[in-house]
Amino acid sequence: MKEVVLVCGATASGKTRLAHLIAKNAGGEIISADSMKVYKYANIGTSKPPPSFLKEVKYHLMDIITPGERYNVGRFYRDSCALIRKMHHKKTLPVVAGGTALYVAKLMDGLAEIPPVPDGLKSRMERLSTDKLYNKLKDKDPERAAKIHPNMRKRIMRALGVVIHTGRKMSGFLAETKPPPFKFIPLQITWKRERLYNNINYRVDYMLKKGLLDEVKMIYNKWGESAPVFEGVGYKEMLSFIKGGISLPEATERIKKNTRNYARRQLIWWRKRKTVKLEGEKFVEEGVL
Repeated sequence: MKEVVLVCGATASGKTRLAHLIAKNAGGEIISADSMKVYKYANIGTSKPPPSFLKEVKYHLMDIITPGERYNVGRFYRDSCALIRKMHHKKTLPVVAGGTALYVAKLMDGLAEIPPVPDGLKSRMERLSTDKLYNKLKDKDPERAAKIHPNMRKRIMRALGVVIHTGRKMSGFLAETKPPPFKFIPLQITWKRERLYNNINYRVDYMLKKGLLDEVKMIYNKWGESAPVFEGVGYKEMLSFIKGGISLPEATERIKKNTRNYARRQLIWWRKRKTVKLEGEKFVEEGVL
């Protein structure tokens, strides 16, 4: 199998810079595995690479939709696999810069080919309470129901909709999942937790100095508060400030706290995976990060 370098780790760990250096020196191209970097105009709050990086290396799956559109793991899986195949065909090294754990997990493990649920069926299910939907799912696909929290309405509806529409259990579709034919080399940048949290706090302060508030105002004025981009950390907190719900210092602290919590979840997820551990402090000493 042909190789794919995957640069992973918690947010603010230095993934963007390391992935760039690897791609630059190996003549590779970068695939962003970040669910927020897909948005045009959301530059500061998503810590996109600087213009100088974009001149040196080709980047993919960044700036591909507007803040008012949605992108999902299914699209990411199809798009990234197609890009990797093209790179392998022209003998270019694919370097995946991994941020969103769900995206990275599906890219490595594979994604089941599950048919979409018709809009009419979705509308009928929307009229039912979450408890009723969950009980129906337990009856029709108990194996899948056991893996979904009773309050996770969207996931319950998805699983129930699949079994009603296709007559097949989602657990059956998932059992057929196969990983893509690539050999992943996961390189994980690690930091002591206190240093990582300091990195996060510094980055949030830097975003505000660079104009995060103006960026959020521009997106809000053009696409409104229901734009999917406002589901992301940094954007939802600043939106609360713009609407008068909290003060700017409070919004700033919430961004820092929510980002630290996000980083903690990422670290927990990566503990379950075999990766090549790279100490961030050593990279700093050597002038890499």
